[in-house]
Amino acid sequence: MVNYSISDRSVNVDSYNSLKIAIWLYFFLWIFEGALRKWVLPGLATPLLIVRDPIAIFIIFRALSLKIEFINKYLVFGYILTILSLIVTLTFGHGNLFVSLYGARIMLLHFPLIFIIGLIFTKQDILRVGHVLLVLNIFMTIIVYLQFISPQSAFINIGLGGEGSAGFSGAMGYFRPPGTFSFITGLASFYIFVSVYTFYFWLSKEKVSKILLFTSTIALIFSLPLTVSRTAVGGVLLVGIFAFIGSATTFSNIMKIILTVCVLTLLIIVLQETTSAFNTGSEVFMSRVNTASDQSGGFENSFFVRAIDGFINPIINIINLPLFTGNLGMGTNAGAQILSGKTDFLIAEDELSRIAGEQGLLLGGGTIILRLGLAISLFIKSMQLPAQQKLLPLILCGTALFSLTQGQWAQPSMLGYTIIVTGILLASINKNKEIL
Repeated sequence: MVNYSISDRSVNVDSYNSLKIAIWLYFFLWIFEGALRKWVLPGLATPLLIVRDPIAIFIIFRALSLKIEFINKYLVFGYILTILSLIVTLTFGHGNLFVSLYGARIMLLHFPLIFIIGLIFTKQDILRVGHVLLVLNIFMTIIVYLQFISPQSAFINIGLGGEGSAGFSGAMGYFRPPGTFSFITGLASFYIFVSVYTFYFWLSKEKVSKILLFTSTIALIFSLPLTVSRTAVGGVLLVGIFAFIGSATTFSNIMKIILTVCVLTLLIIVLQETTSAFNTGSEVFMSRVNTASDQSGGFENSFFVRAIDGFINPIINIINLPLFTGNLGMGTNAGAQILSGKTDFLIAEDELSRIAGEQGLLLGGGTIILRLGLAISLFIKSMQLPAQQKLLPLILCGTALFSLTQGQWAQPSMLGYTIIVTGILLASINKNKEIL
C-alpha cells in the first residue's frame, strides 16, 4: 500500500501555498505547453518540451524542505531501477548523457509528484480542479471545432515550432485535431479527464453551477467525434463504466445513473439532428473506426483487443530480451531525434515494449511490475472506501489505472496527465485527512 504522512503537524496550511501554486502551474502547463510551442513561442518549441521539469524539481525540493514524508517503497524502488538503468546505459549502452538523462527524468523528477499531490491536495483542491476543467472544456471545444473545420494550412492548425500542421491523419480527408496540445494523445487525455468530473458532478451531491455543468457536458459530447480519436471515446466510455461501479450502491443511485444515461443519449440525438459539424464528425469518426476494425479484424478489436494486446504481448516478448539493454531514453521521440536524426520509434510505440527495450528484462521488468503494483494498490484502496466516499476515486480509477500501466510516458503530455490524474486519485482516497 501507499503510505506517506506529514511529519510536522504544527505547520499551518498556508505553508503549502507555494507548493500548491507550483502544482497548479504544472497542471496549466500540461494543458497549454503545446500552445506555447505552436502559437506563442514557436522559436522555443524544443526547450519548452521540458518546461515542466524545473517546476517538478521545485515541487520535490519544496516538499522536502517542508518535511512532507512522500517517500515510499514505490518511489525508492523506481529510483533504484532508474539509476541502475542510467549507469548501464552510460557504461555499456548508447552512452549519450543527454538522452539518458531525458529518459531518467520521467521517474526521477515527475513520478514523485504523484505522492506529493496525493498528500497535500484537499477535497477543496480536488473539486477546484474539476471546476477549472469544466470551464476550460468549453474553450477547448471551440478550438477543436475550428481546427476540425479549418484547412491544415490555417494558423490554428500550425505545427510545433510554427511549421507544418499539427493535425494527424483521420478519415474522409479530415484530421485529428490536437487542441492546445502538441499531439492528439494530449487532447484525448484532456477530454477523458473532463469526463471524470462530468460524471462525478452529475452523480454526486457536490455543489456546482448547473449552467456550467450542462454547458460543459454538451461541449464534451459535441467534441468527442470531432477528435476522430478512438482513445478519447474509448477512454470516456471506460470512465463511464467505473462511474457506474462507483455509484451503483443503492436503488436511488442506479435510477440516477439511468437518468443520466438517458439525458446524455438525448443530447447526442439532438446534436446529431441539429448540428452539421457534429453529424460530420460522427461520420468521420465511424469511418476511421470501421477502417481500423477491418485492419484489426473486427469492431471490438479496434477498441478493446488493442488495449489488451498492448499489455500482454510486451510482457510475453520481454522474456526474449537480455537482462540489461542500456537504451534509456532511446524510446522517446527526443532521444530518437538526437541519436538517429529522425523522430521514429527506435524501440517501440507501445509503452511496455518501450520500457522493456530501454531497460532490459531485469530493470525493465521491474519498472513494469512497479507501475502495475501501484495501479493494483490504488484500485484496492478505492474499493475499500466506505460507499459514500468511493465514487470519485473509482471514477478516477477508470483512467488513472490505464495511464499507470499503459500510458505512453515517453510523450510529455501523457506523462503530465498520468502524474496529475494519479496524484488526484491518491488525494481523493485520502480526502478526509486534515492538514493542521
